Amino acid sequence: MRGYSLVEMLIALTISAGLGALSMPLLSQQMETLLLQQASNRWLLYLHQVKAKAQKEQRSIVAELVPLDARSSVFKAMTESTYSAASPLKFYGNSGAAVPGHVRIVSGDRMIKVIISSKGRIRSCVSLGSSLPGISLC
Repeated sequence: MRGYSLVEMLIALTISAGLGALSMPLLSQQMETLLLQQASNRWLLYLHQVKAKAQKEQRSIVAELVPLDARSSVFKAMTESTYSAASPLKFYGNSGAAVPGHVRIVSGDRMIKVIISSKGRIRSCVSLGSSLPGISLC
């Protein structure tokens, strides 16, 4: 069995480095996709919890949107919503109805909307960019 020459080792390292460099954009895109899905799931979970609390306590509850907005910047996802101080997101007691609107989560060239209907239905969909696993197109 013969040993590897320096030239063979350099060729192997060059090929490995080239393949690694080619895979970096794909890895970056996959990370962005996962972080966007995670941000969407956090919003869905939070809004379902607020709705459940309003129904359980049979009273109207205003959802605080600021804490999740601040945390989402950590994941490089920008959030915007149709709600404001004058028109907050509110879930109404026993019926589970809500003030309709949506929250947009934007990261790179993709956008997910978390949509809240007047009947209190909460869902997410991709409104910009290609579809994501588990999230349908709007």
